[in-house]
Amino acid sequence: MKIKYLTLALLSINSYAVFASESSHHYEPKALSDESFFKDSKFDFLTRNHWKYLKENASQPKEVHSAWGQAFTLDYKSGYLFGTLGFDFTYDNVIKLGASDYFATRNLLYNVGKQPNKHNAHGFNKFTQRYAKIKLGNEQVNFNGKAGWHSLKDMGIMSSSQHLTRYSYLGYSGVLKYSNLALSLAYIDSAFPRESSQKVHFYSLDRKHVIDNIKTAGIAYKDKTLTLDYSYGEAKDYIKRHAIEFSYKPMDKLILGSQIYGSTALKNHDKMKANVRDFDDSAWHYGADIEWKESKWSAKFGIAYTDANRKGAIGYYGRHLGKNNRGRYNGMAATGADYMRDGELVLSSILSYDFFKDNTTGLYLNYGEFNYKHETLKNGEINVFNLWKPSSGTFKNLSVLAKFGYGWSYKTLSSKDITPKLRDGRAQRSPSLSAETVIDYRFNLL
Repeated sequence: MKIKYLTLALLSINSYAVFASESSHHYEPKALSDESFFKDSKFDFLTRNHWKYLKENASQPKEVHSAWGQAFTLDYKSGYLFGTLGFDFTYDNVIKLGASDYFATRNLLYNVGKQPNKHNAHGFNKFTQRYAKIKLGNEQVNFNGKAGWHSLKDMGIMSSSQHLTRYSYLGYSGVLKYSNLALSLAYIDSAFPRESSQKVHFYSLDRKHVIDNIKTAGIAYKDKTLTLDYSYGEAKDYIKRHAIEFSYKPMDKLILGSQIYGSTALKNHDKMKANVRDFDDSAWHYGADIEWKESKWSAKFGIAYTDANRKGAIGYYGRHLGKNNRGRYNGMAATGADYMRDGELVLSSILSYDFFKDNTTGLYLNYGEFNYKHETLKNGEINVFNLWKPSSGTFKNLSVLAKFGYGWSYKTLSSKDITPKLRDGRAQRSPSLSAETVIDYRFNLL
C-alpha cells in the first residue's frame, strides 16, 4: 500500500512539474522585437524625378510652362500595438532642378512669389503625412481609422494626387467594413498641397471666402464582378457634391463602367462674381466606358457629357471643391486636359500594347465639341506614353514613365475663364505641345 501511494505521489509531482514547465513556457514574455508594432513595420526610401512641360497660347501669347524636380521620400508604416493602435509618417524633400516662367501651373515646385517668374521656383521639405491609426474587429466586421495629416485617395468625394509629393489633409477619416459593404467618413479642415510645405486653408475660387471644413461620407458595395459606390459631401457654405461610380465585370476580359458627378452651389458660391465661378446653380458630369483586356494589350473607350450652365459664358464642372483640395474624379474625360465644359460631348480612348515584357506603350486619344454663340468648337489631343516597370531582377523597384502629346483647342478670355475669345464672331485656334517624364525607385529599408 505504501509503495502504491508513493508511486501516485511521484506521478503527481512529475505531472505538476511538466504542467509548470509548459505554463512557464506559455507565459514567457515576448521580446520587444516580436511585438506586432515593430515586427510588422515597414520603412521605405523612395526617389522620384519628375519633369513636366507645356507650350500653349490659350489665354496669352505663346508661353512655355515647365518645371523639373527631384524628390526624396522616407515612408514609415508601423504595425499595430496590441493589434489596435499604430503610427505612420511620410517625409519629403524636394530639390529644384529647373524651371521656366509660368512653372507654377505644373504643380511641382514651390512658388514664393505672385508673378509667373522662374526665379520664384524653389524646392521644399515637409512631413507630408503624420497620423495615428486604429483598427478594430475581424475579417468579417472591421474598422480602420486615421487622425492627423494624411492622404485621402477616393475617400467619399475627396481624393489625393501626387506629383513630386502627394496632397495631404488635416483631419479624421475612417472606413467601416461588413462583408462586401463599406461605409467611409471623413472630416478635414486644411491641406498641404503637393507643390508646397505650407499649411493652407480651403478657399472659394475668388479666394474671398474661407471654406471652414469639408465633410464627406460614402457607402460602397464590392464583390468579384460588381462595384457600386455612392458618396456625398459638403464644402461648408460653398458646394454640395454627389459622386456615383459603377463598375461591372461580366467576364474576366470585359469591364463596363459609369460615373455621375454633381455639384450644387451654396451661399458663398453664389456670392462670387459671375466671371469667376465655374457654374451658376449646379453642374453635372455623366460618363460611361467599356474596357477589354488581353494578356498583351488592352483598349478602353469612353463617352461623357457635361451640363454646367453659366449665364452669358461657358460653364464648367470643376472637379475640386474650391481652392487647395482635390475632388474625387475617375472618369475618362480627364486623361489629358479636362473636357467638362457646359454642353460638351467628349469621346476618349486609351490603347496599350506590351511590345516586350514589363513594358507598355500606348495612346491617349480625346475629342470633344460643344456649341457657343451658334458656333461648334472642337478640341482634342493625342498623347503617346511608354511605361517600363520591371517585375523582377535588379530593377524590379524601378518605374520609368514618358509621355508626349499634341493638342488643339481655342483661345480663352483668361487663364481663369474658359469662355472662348471671339474675333469677328469666330473662335481662334490654340494648339499645344506637352511632355512629361517620371522616374521612380523604391528602396526597402525595413
